[in-house]
Amino acid sequence: MENKIRYSYGLVICLIATSGILTHISGEQFQIPSWIKKIAKWWHEGAIDDSEFMKGIQYLIENKIMVIHASNAKIVKENKIPSWVKNNAGWWANGTISDNDFVSSIQYLINSGIVVYSDVNSTENNQESKCDRFTTPAEKETCLKQIEYYTKIKSAMEESAKHVIGPVTFYYVNSESQATDNGKILLTIHFVVENNDNQEVTMTCLRQDSCNYALSDGQKEIPYATNTLVYGSLTLPPKTPRLVDWTFYSIFDTSQSYSFLVKEPWGTGSVPIRIHQ
Repeated sequence: MENKIRYSYGLVICLIATSGILTHISGEQFQIPSWIKKIAKWWHEGAIDDSEFMKGIQYLIENKIMVIHASNAKIVKENKIPSWVKNNAGWWANGTISDNDFVSSIQYLINSGIVVYSDVNSTENNQESKCDRFTTPAEKETCLKQIEYYTKIKSAMEESAKHVIGPVTFYYVNSESQATDNGKILLTIHFVVENNDNQEVTMTCLRQDSCNYALSDGQKEIPYATNTLVYGSLTLPPKTPRLVDWTFYSIFDTSQSYSFLVKEPWGTGSVPIRIHQ
């Protein structure tokens, strides 16, 4: 009962502070994708942290499902996401409350400055000014690091070669090579990957002998040494670019042409790789 009272109180604040939460197309309400409901459930259960949950919220904003409005309402700032918001996420995932009720609570986080939304299309100066609302050094540093991350992604996408494989665009940023004493080269390849579909896509590489990615010299495949696919997979929400690195350790002939191979159920293809020493 106490949680329900907190929810009702929080929802009243949200509805005062916001309007036009969900956009409408041709008079019909735009539905929140089902994969975001799964993320809300995992967040409520503690399976993922706040930052992972907010990546799904970023998708809602970027795709105009949730519209940010300025508010004149006086809302007290908090240093962390209130517990009633996480309760709302769980109730929404279970169908207890509506889409509008759920989005209202997220809108509250943004309007009150508890969560800072970083738009990769905004200028860096405008982004940094958003961090001025925070009072503690830790909060401001976290905000600036988030902006730095999205600025890095934006810059990489603008300057990189683009390769579309199925629903995913691979932006080949660059590669770094380091010679070792035994004649081998430690090669690290940097990508930005973006899912252009309306459904989530998963990159999968469980281990070296069961991986949908490899480097090829045209005759043989070279397995990876390390990558940034935590736990052997990386789920890509729609329109949410991510930085991904792959490292290979082998003997490379820099005069040869190499390709990064993608062999996923959702798409196959290759990305030309340049190796410099």
